[in-house]
Amino acid sequence: MIPKNHYCFLALILISCSLSGQTGPDTLAWSIDLDDVVVTAQYAPTDRRNAIQDIQIIKRDVIERRGATNLEQLLQQEPNISIQQDLVLGSSLSLAGVSGQNVKILLDGVPVIGRQGGNIDLGQINLQNIERIEIVQGPLGVSYGTDALGGVIHLISKKSQIKPISIGLNTQLESRGERILGGNLGWRWKDKTLLQFKAGQDVFNGFSEDTTRSVLWNPKEQWYATASLSYQLSDEQNLRYTFNYFDEQVDNLGDVRRPQFKPYAFDDRYQTLREDHSLSFEGEVGSNYYIQAVTAFNSYSRYKNTFRNNFEQATLDEVAGQQDTSFFDSYMLRATLASRFKDLAWNYQLGVDLRYDNATGIRIQDPSSKKANFSELGDYAIFGTLRYDLFSDLTLEAGMRYAYNTKYGSPVIPSLNLKYSWHPKWTIRASYGQGFRSPDLKELFFEFIDINHYIIGNPNLRAEKSDNVQISISHQHKEDKNSWGVKLNGFYNDIRDRIGLFEFIEGSDGLVPATDTSTLQFAYFNQVVYKTQGIQAQAKGQHQGFNWQTGLAIIGYYNPLSSTLEGIDPFTYTYEWNSELRYNWSKPALQAAVFLRYNDRRISFFPDTDDEGNTIARQRSQKGFWMLDGSLQFPKIWQNRLLLTAGVRNILDVKTVQQSGGGGGAHSSGGGTAPISPGRSFFVRASFNLSL
Repeated sequence: MIPKNHYCFLALILISCSLSGQTGPDTLAWSIDLDDVVVTAQYAPTDRRNAIQDIQIIKRDVIERRGATNLEQLLQQEPNISIQQDLVLGSSLSLAGVSGQNVKILLDGVPVIGRQGGNIDLGQINLQNIERIEIVQGPLGVSYGTDALGGVIHLISKKSQIKPISIGLNTQLESRGERILGGNLGWRWKDKTLLQFKAGQDVFNGFSEDTTRSVLWNPKEQWYATASLSYQLSDEQNLRYTFNYFDEQVDNLGDVRRPQFKPYAFDDRYQTLREDHSLSFEGEVGSNYYIQAVTAFNSYSRYKNTFRNNFEQATLDEVAGQQDTSFFDSYMLRATLASRFKDLAWNYQLGVDLRYDNATGIRIQDPSSKKANFSELGDYAIFGTLRYDLFSDLTLEAGMRYAYNTKYGSPVIPSLNLKYSWHPKWTIRASYGQGFRSPDLKELFFEFIDINHYIIGNPNLRAEKSDNVQISISHQHKEDKNSWGVKLNGFYNDIRDRIGLFEFIEGSDGLVPATDTSTLQFAYFNQVVYKTQGIQAQAKGQHQGFNWQTGLAIIGYYNPLSSTLEGIDPFTYTYEWNSELRYNWSKPALQAAVFLRYNDRRISFFPDTDDEGNTIARQRSQKGFWMLDGSLQFPKIWQNRLLLTAGVRNILDVKTVQQSGGGGGAHSSGGGTAPISPGRSFFVRASFNLSL
């Protein structure tokens, strides 16, 4: 365990190191086209075409075009990413068949905490201050450690401002009962100091197709704010402090009881609070080295309160014994030093990654802790990579990570990356990496029990280990104003002792997974083996005013029962197809876009017993569905100060999909259906920006 005051000391060291550096603008390299620069897992900001990993970029114009206000809405149309919905815990994702518990989400290099059911609620990640998003599919365990077995989603906020003063307002209205209002203010002082502030509110009134008081999609209200202070130490060095605040309230309304005589209802209220502080330094040190460092303190708290709503008296009374609070704190320090010798074939990166988490609450039951309702976990690692340019067009990179975990023995994690460009238009990339993920505090000791959920932790969990392989080949062609490109990607993920939620019974030796009965009570257990494999093909092009892109992903999920029962294929395959078409008119300035995605049906197998007591396999399936969105954008109004977007989300009005062969798991909504969306919604978005 690292005491809290030690982090203050580390922060002072970070400031001191930055102030003693070399002696410049807000961005580190004005001459580089920032649309093509990536930073995730890189030695320094790098042109995407030169990155050794295959990195996908979602730019700000895509966010505006889709009318996406949070990460859930944005990723709905992204290839190889699936979104799942829980009506209380929120939305979650899977990347290339790997669930969100193995995908690390970063905000300016700082991990986002507050996982519910192993996943981050994507609807809580607001995009107002996000300039671009970088997605790396595949193993990044050496660089980012636990939770990065399947990849990284890195949100990068806007940090630059050319004019001394910048003012912005944005609003969005949706026909499904949602309204968003936000604003931002930026002030640059003497070209060295930049102060930025952004804040906003998102209100959703809830939605259901029936007339009962309880609704399928719960009403919620979100408040968020960001404040940052940047100081340019030199043309190559920047120091930045950032504060993020988030407050969400979700009301789970109950049905009216005794409607004819003193009617009342029991309502659950869930409140989530996040506060994040980070201090980062980035820049060149000398002519041959580059430093990236960030230290942060993140706090996450979740409150659940049950109220008796007495309608005649207009009172809201708390129900005794039905209140719950949970607090999670995370402290981290990550720093890397990379060499940039232009005249040498060898370069290297050395890094340190320290993280300490603790949890407090009546639902935290850690028998090894000396404090009641308290648990803690530390993970302290050093890592390094060595890069060798074998030829001008062939680059090899090998890496290794060693960590000390306070609860689990950590193995040494290796990785190997290759990039080969035998032709200016052709590039092949390949990567292999091992992964290690220790169970988090919620999976070990947390309990979540209400009318819709019965989920408890398991202190006997083992850590996950994995092998991950990625290989891709891409071709880019550009001629005058026309261009097109294709990419083919293959992947294989093998996760041992994967942690998942399973129904359980209480045996003589404690909790054991239930195999032939439905208990609707879930606990975390280790799955002996979990594998996914597949291919992904993408194509995109630009011709005159047309821009288009399309992609097809085929993902195979391993069936564990295939090793013991006949007639079951080792893998069950499903596919995802997405496409985007847009056209730009110069006069009048107008852009039209259509987004289309198909999610194939999902089939899985679970064990059961027949009348004679023999183990058999039964099938669970979820039907496929289409998602279609469209938008119109007027990008050049009032000297580019006003951006108007109008569109339709979920044109086909898909709300739920049918399930058969068993429930949907711990987060099922019941009734043999899985929730997808509140339905069709028309939206209007206006963004105003003024620079002085």
